[in-house]
Amino acid sequence: MYTKDEKTEIWLDSFRLEYAKKAQLYKLCFEPYDLVKQFAKLRSKVGEIVGEESLAAMEKSLSSGEYMRSLLAKYTEKGITCVTFSSELYPEDLRQIPDPPLVLYARGNLELLRERKFAIVGSRRTPPAMMKQTERFSSELSEHFVIVTGMAEGGDAAAALGALESGRLICVLAYGFDFVYPECNRNLLKSGEEKGLVLTEYLPDEKPKPYLFPARNRIIAGIAEGVLVVSGGAKSGTRITADFAYEYGKDVFAFPYSLGSAAGEGCNALIKDYAKLTDNLVDITAAFGINLTEAEEISLSEAERAVFEIIREGEAHVSQISERSGLKVYELPAILTALQMKKLIAPCGGNRYMAVR
Repeated sequence: MYTKDEKTEIWLDSFRLEYAKKAQLYKLCFEPYDLVKQFAKLRSKVGEIVGEESLAAMEKSLSSGEYMRSLLAKYTEKGITCVTFSSELYPEDLRQIPDPPLVLYARGNLELLRERKFAIVGSRRTPPAMMKQTERFSSELSEHFVIVTGMAEGGDAAAALGALESGRLICVLAYGFDFVYPECNRNLLKSGEEKGLVLTEYLPDEKPKPYLFPARNRIIAGIAEGVLVVSGGAKSGTRITADFAYEYGKDVFAFPYSLGSAAGEGCNALIKDYAKLTDNLVDITAAFGINLTEAEEISLSEAERAVFEIIREGEAHVSQISERSGLKVYELPAILTALQMKKLIAPCGGNRYMAVR
């Protein structure tokens, strides 16, 4: 199933070495497998890099074939496939970042790694109206890209839900497959594994820790052609993902927020610095040469069109729509339902509606 080079990378990754040490070891040989084949000759250099304790563990693991057999059997039992730096499936965009993961541990549809990818990220405190927008953007962008996101509550979850039906979804975790975080997304994570693909650079028994999340964000930024930030406070982790993407030369997009919105301070700051203000799909697709006419001709009755045009001007209450359209309040439910079914508007609580196109 794995080549000798791939097995070497899986073996090397199993010792929980710091990234810099793994990178140094990787560069000792022309081919990864040479590290194993010439280990005795390279022993002193390896010891200088990893220390005596790790050196002893590595030597012991090579004394028989049992270590690798057991390691690979454990991954197979857990339903994990290893995509290593030498693998054909390893995403080329990810290879180009300064610190690419040596191994991606995966569950799901590996063929998604071959396709174009676009990232959507948001904070846990994404407002309901922006959650709906995020889900819609993700759903429609999944027609052109595999959507990449994290597994946080809020914006990430909305992005995952939007792409889930199509199966064109990659979720990147900041912990190993033995854990689920947050617990409320357990079913979403399971669906992601069944319909899409879930990736992590961490060994299965690696617990969620705060400092692992920023490191995970470089993978989201590195694997995708661009990133949309849908929400984020002044110190949100979404800024870390955006900064990585900008550093890698990727396009960064952000939803604009009204003055005083704490949930959107980070987005507005990104727009000031380098992100492209994004309030429709064309803002994104045009940047990638995708010809998308968002204002598709959708059949609307005269009343539906009148109501839609009112809502397009800004979030509106049913009473306001009635007053401005001349329609009776009791006439509006059927019209509003029709517009929702045509994916033109969405409810935002309190008998208020907003346009999503």
